[in-house]
Amino acid sequence: MAFPLAETIFRQRKGSVAKVDSQTLLTELRGALPTSEILTDPKSLEDYGKDMGEYEGFPLVVVRPSSEAEVMKTLEIANRNRAPILARGAGSSLTGAAVLEGGMILDMRSMDKVIKVDPVNWYVQVQPGISLWDLNAELKQHGFFFPPDPASSYICTVGGAIAEGSGGLRCVRYGTMKDWVLSVRLVLPSGKVVRLGEPLPKNRAGYDLLHLIVGSEGTLGVITEAYLKIIPIPTVPMRRFLATFGSWGPIGLAITKMRTSGMLPGLFEFLDRDHIHALNEKMDRHLDEAEATLIVDMEEPNLDKMIELLQSCGALTIHVAKDEAEAEDLYEVRANALLAVKSMAPAAIVGDVTVPLDKLGDYFDSVKEVAEEHRLRIFVMGHAGDGNVHPTILYDDSKIEEKESMGSAFDEICRRAVAMGGTVTGEHGVGVQKMKVFREQLQLRDGGEALDLMKRIKEVFDPNGIMNPGKYVAEE
Repeated sequence: MAFPLAETIFRQRKGSVAKVDSQTLLTELRGALPTSEILTDPKSLEDYGKDMGEYEGFPLVVVRPSSEAEVMKTLEIANRNRAPILARGAGSSLTGAAVLEGGMILDMRSMDKVIKVDPVNWYVQVQPGISLWDLNAELKQHGFFFPPDPASSYICTVGGAIAEGSGGLRCVRYGTMKDWVLSVRLVLPSGKVVRLGEPLPKNRAGYDLLHLIVGSEGTLGVITEAYLKIIPIPTVPMRRFLATFGSWGPIGLAITKMRTSGMLPGLFEFLDRDHIHALNEKMDRHLDEAEATLIVDMEEPNLDKMIELLQSCGALTIHVAKDEAEAEDLYEVRANALLAVKSMAPAAIVGDVTVPLDKLGDYFDSVKEVAEEHRLRIFVMGHAGDGNVHPTILYDDSKIEEKESMGSAFDEICRRAVAMGGTVTGEHGVGVQKMKVFREQLQLRDGGEALDLMKRIKEVFDPNGIMNPGKYVAEE
């Protein structure tokens, strides 16, 4: 699924084409940075050539900075040479946002320090290269945690999660990254540094430039430091359980009843029969292959009430984890679902739409219609509590007709979500994967001017068009 940019060529904002003098670029980099931080050998470059969505892009050079000063130097050199550049964490993006053909990759993972944990003002000051998993391990020692938890939390980095505006399994209770970022230090393409936002509960000074960066997909600058909100580890214990249903209709009914009753789960995840079958077959699980499966976290005082609610909606079985180890095992069911499904076919593409909660059941039926029309297998899972659905299309990428059907089916499942009042992305972002349907959504919602504003914002931050070019708001 390569993104077709010529090796050292990229398209600038005015439509002209700039060639990078790779020899001059490498000479300047080697004169400014330790040689151990500059990688040009084919094996190293190949390691950065894919993201988790199997999008491909072979870089010209990889730089591994260890300080903000080195990021500044690298960007100043890139900008002067008009060289395309992309800051990358773990490469867990699923949309092609974390690969760059023929450009420079900034691997930010060496900048992985927790600078300060403030137990009074409830924030953590942190570098961008630390994983969310390691961040929470450190915060746990202070009695705090950072709630956003993408399924890739064990590897995805703070900087990548901010740039992608990531979500995760706990979104139903805690929201996404945009709700937890207080401030960032950002190196602009010019090499200059700006701090956006403040580590304060309230701050109304100036335009909200901070939240332009959250979800900007590496197109505006490079995050070198972040202040994130944290909260104390909850003292009321959560209980995790798995519930199965014979059809999808009861899931929508359960969500309606749950929300009108005022109950707020910590997790409310769903998987279809195909995901459970894949887990059983590929990961030696022994789960009931019901039409629909929920994995739920509920505060212990409301556990019985939630179980009664699901039973009233037609739950076939409900199994409550007996201890923390079993609860973690149930979490792994959801966390490993995508890996299991991807192993069922030569290739897979993962969608990420959000629909109104009262339309979830209708959307599931609609996805199955698309699968039948295009003669493809499309599995669905996601976050039932906030309407975020991840349809995964399986196909054989060696067969041209299947690749074409996959592309048409992917666009159609996005369009059907938009038609129901939804959006083409809830947490994965646009990258190169959804540029076309993203534009269609804006046009349908009278957002043509919004896209123009986004392009002009991009030009203000990045007048030479070097930051992750060809993505997000780029011309098709």
